[in-house]
Amino acid sequence: MIDLVSVLDEATAKRIKVIPHRTNWASETGKPCERYLVLIRTQIDKLPPHDIGLQRIFDEGPVHERALIRELEEAGFEVVEQQRPYDWKKFQLSGRIDGKIRNEDGKLIPLEIKSCSPGVFAGIKDKAPEELLGSKYPWVRGYPAQVLLYCMMEGAESGIILFKNKSTGEKCQKTFILMKNLEYVETILQKLERVNAHIAADTIPEVEVQVSNECQRCGFSKTVCFPGVSFGPGYEILTDEEWVAKLNRIAELEPASKEREELLEEVKESFKGRNAVVGDWKIESKEYERSSFSVPDEIRQQFKETSKFWRMTIEPL
Repeated sequence: MIDLVSVLDEATAKRIKVIPHRTNWASETGKPCERYLVLIRTQIDKLPPHDIGLQRIFDEGPVHERALIRELEEAGFEVVEQQRPYDWKKFQLSGRIDGKIRNEDGKLIPLEIKSCSPGVFAGIKDKAPEELLGSKYPWVRGYPAQVLLYCMMEGAESGIILFKNKSTGEKCQKTFILMKNLEYVETILQKLERVNAHIAADTIPEVEVQVSNECQRCGFSKTVCFPGVSFGPGYEILTDEEWVAKLNRIAELEPASKEREELLEEVKESFKGRNAVVGDWKIESKEYERSSFSVPDEIRQQFKETSKFWRMTIEPL
């Protein structure tokens, strides 16, 4: 009998590629690390390929994008210039927009579509557009830069990011007004000028920080920036749909609900001593020691008992 999963995984693995950057990509300009923006253009050979688990997540993006564009069209909207390329030679900046949609006045508005996990969606749903600039998720902080740069290159007054919850299908819209964000856009363009100057001079910005959580997620961390530095035990990459569904359900439930407590206990028992990426969730489980005393205070030091316990954290990627 044919093994469908193995065949599909092989096809997914073939799509794993490290793509050379000849220009600054609009989708990456929101990254705060200028060193990364230089390295991605000059030392792409030092960037290790990502794994199949992350490729599966990447593959889901276009699927949700096409589905949401179809929903918009069925609702009566016209989405035009899909995947239109942009090229701003002055800043060596390029991009490819998801599409444009007409507003009530008939003007075309740049449109970006982003699908995200339930936890990330809940964290941005009720935020004002500009609050995304301070999001705790680094990739979310980069989205406004992308759509605002498209507004600059298009000469549009505003742009829209339409978010979709990958689990429930719920949507939320963030509209960015260019005039309200000109100062922010200026900081992005100044950053690109510094990046381009480094590339012209064949130099790389110095490492200005210690190893951070964002550094640990970056492929250059061990090859260029912090070679030889240990980041601790590795992570298992899991795509078990049952666990993904349980973690998504935990994010949806009220903190004090009995169902949530039961699910958390199940996760704690199953992932004790393991670090894992499960769908869009990161799980860390660390061992600690604690002391307890089972005798009167005056002699408790003679009967000190030490036991080990596990502390686990679950957070969205």
